[in-house]
Amino acid sequence: MTDCYESLNSYWARTKLSTLQIIKTHCTAITITILKFVFKPVRAVFNNSFDLLANTDENLGNFDALGNKRKEGFGENYLTELEIQQFLKSGIHGPFRVLTTNEAENLANESDTLFQNHFHKTTAFGDDILNSLKASGDYSINYLGFFQGSKYRKIWDVLVHPKIAQPLQSILGDDILCWRSQFFEKKPGQEGTFWHQTGTFRESDAKPKLEPTTPTHPAIAQLSVWIALRDTNKETGCLRMIEGSFKDGRFERIVTNIQNDLFGYLMSLSYSEIIKSLKTIWYTTGNFKKAQLVFEKIKKEVPSLFENVIVRDLEMKAGEAIIFTSLNTHASYANTSKDCVRLALAGRYTRSDVHIFKHETISKLPTKKGNLPYSITKEPSIPVCGNPKHPKTNNNIAKYPAK
Repeated sequence: MTDCYESLNSYWARTKLSTLQIIKTHCTAITITILKFVFKPVRAVFNNSFDLLANTDENLGNFDALGNKRKEGFGENYLTELEIQQFLKSGIHGPFRVLTTNEAENLANESDTLFQNHFHKTTAFGDDILNSLKASGDYSINYLGFFQGSKYRKIWDVLVHPKIAQPLQSILGDDILCWRSQFFEKKPGQEGTFWHQTGTFRESDAKPKLEPTTPTHPAIAQLSVWIALRDTNKETGCLRMIEGSFKDGRFERIVTNIQNDLFGYLMSLSYSEIIKSLKTIWYTTGNFKKAQLVFEKIKKEVPSLFENVIVRDLEMKAGEAIIFTSLNTHASYANTSKDCVRLALAGRYTRSDVHIFKHETISKLPTKKGNLPYSITKEPSIPVCGNPKHPKTNNNIAKYPAK
């Protein structure tokens, strides 16, 4: 599973930090190394030692579809009962066609133009984040494209397209919101994204971004739809996914254990591992290098976790889409082509009875200058179908954009 990716040791061997960053990293590592001789024994006395594998024994098991509309009874784009059963087994539906090739290419070109115009300054991020992204070479549609579906009609219209909305209704039920949209661009020579697993999208925040109001299997708290705007294959960096891996939530659980007790985790490491961890946490943009950090640790501690799995490479034509549960462990290849830019539009979908951004008005984006805050109060969810308002939630609902 790691054959297509550069190790973190190799990455940091060729990636240079500033003198100040190096000093900060080593001073912090020295401090942690000294403190662990004091605090680890004390924590052990109070039975409070860090446990990487805490609460990872439970098998999450299968989930049931929350929707009951099937093609057999409703026709159109709803899923057949066989397609539902296949989704419940694999956590993946598709690829299936949403747009024609020309429609997909036109949207890709228009999205490129929006980015070149900086999305007319409708980005969720402030100048501190934008300046950091520019300084580190990470300024791209991948970040400026966050939440833009609620602001531009042509993006909105694709995210609520009946060929997407109706299959989602078959799985999630009638009342659906798209709570986040974003673009995934991969230019020639750009590295792949590492294996990761995401249920309620805590990411780098203190608490999850999504909170169901009723008991819900974490694999179906939200679903992702990934729409290829240009052809994607192994050469250009297609998605890779472990079928049925939503049943095993250990990967995300271990990430949560580290987030909840980062100091305890760092005290459990050797000096060189502390250095690598601090550099990855502090000086990489986004969450994929951090996912790699955890993956490499898990491979050492639980080598059986990723044995005997079925990895599916999701090559797609422009205009095709897939629906998948983000609790499926997934990744993508690097773009090894000479001149092909991979571009996809993704929507994150949930039911209207799920709290969205309940706990916080500020989220954080990992950058090479650290986790920088941005406001999420002005980022409403797109009403996809059914009733967008639910008596148990107070979600911010977007209005159809003027342009």
